[in-house]
Parts: sequence; C-alpha cells; structure tokens
Amino acid sequence: ASGFASRYWDCCKPSCSWKDNAGDNMARQCDESMNILEDPSAKSLCEGGPATTCLSQIPIVVDDNLAYAFAACPGNGPNVCGKCFELSFTGEGKYETKLNHQKLKGKKLIVMASNIGYDVSGGQFDIMIPGGGVGAFDGCANILGSNMGKRYGGFLSDCEEEVGWNVSDEEMYEKRKSCLTEKCNNAFSDKEQALEGCLFLANWMEGAGNPLHEYQEVE
Repeated sequence: ASGFASRYWDCCKPSCSWKDNAGDNMARQCDESMNILEDPSAKSLCEGGPATTCLSQIPIVVDDNLAYAFAACPGNGPNVCGKCFELSFTGEGKYETKLNHQKLKGKKLIVMASNIGYDVSGGQFDIMIPGGGVGAFDGCANILGSNMGKRYGGFLSDCEEEVGWNVSDEEMYEKRKSCLTEKCNNAFSDKEQALEGCLFLANWMEGAGNPLHEYQEVE
C-alpha cells in the first residue's frame, strides 16, 4: 500500500498511553522532567495533567538507509497501538518532488504506532520528530519552548518558505538542510535528545517534506 510521511511533536500524552486505547500495548509516558510516569490514568499535559511524550521516543538511526521511529498511524486505538510498519521511500513527495525527496529513495523507516491519527488519512504516517510541528494540540511551550515553527510542519515548513522556490535543486537541497539544522540547534541547544530528534529530519530524512512511501505491516 502507498501513502506519505508527515511529521509532528506536540508534547501531549500519546493516545496509546491510555489503557482504554492500547490495552496491554501501552506507550511510555513521562512527566515534564522526563521521568517515566507509571499511572496509566494520568491526564495529558495538553489537558492540564502531568503526562507528556517521552523525549526518548525520538527516531533512532541504524545506518544511512535504515531507521526506527514512533508515529501516529492510521486506524483506531486497540487495532493499531504497538503495531509496526515498514515505510520504504519512493524518492517522490506528496506536494512536490525535489532533490531532498529523491535522495530519500530506497531508505526504510520502521515505525511503531504510539499514537492514533484521528486526522491522518489512509497511508499517512505522522512521524514523531521534535520541531516537526505541534499540530492541533500544543503542549510543548513549557517543555521545549514556545518557538516550534509553523503549527503544521514546524521548522521545515519555515525553511521551505525562507529558502524559496526560485533556486536550483542543488541549492535548495543544501539550503533547506542547513536552515533546518540551524533552527534545530537554536531551539534545542540545551536539550540533547530533542536536538538529536530534530536533526534526524535534516540529516537522515534529507530535509524532505511529506515524502511518499510504500508501506507494509512488519513484526
């Protein structure tokens, strides 16, 4: 099946951290100091409670062509929480195909569902990347700071606008990546894991926005 990969990090409690949603496949949740919260009924930070996304849920790079990540995946709670999917990037993008997208071709990202994407369409996987946009709910102000870039798309969407479209493909590729790297470094200079997660989009994902993929469920 085919689809595309968007990105977000909203600092809310992952929906798969609720026992009602996940059953025994519950995602980890943390408090604002990034200590693991054991209470499955703890309210989400985005609803005034203590529970937030653990920064340990940033993407994990294995090598240049393979990485792991957490994502909001299409489907509802008990049917999707804890499931894993392999995304194989095609080298194209949903809204545009630039050198950034072409350089992703052949890379594989294996994601585990830690969140339910009520607003994700079939085949859309919303990858958890700090600085990737807070989306509908913003719980990040107290944890990661209030400058998280565009609400939808985060720092990369800002960089796409700043670099513009009247430059050569090679220049666009380099400038989008360097712009994103700079924004990650500025926002998360004192937050090592958030910085590592943010730079994943600039480096491993080549600064490619909404890349297309083929996907299948895997163990």
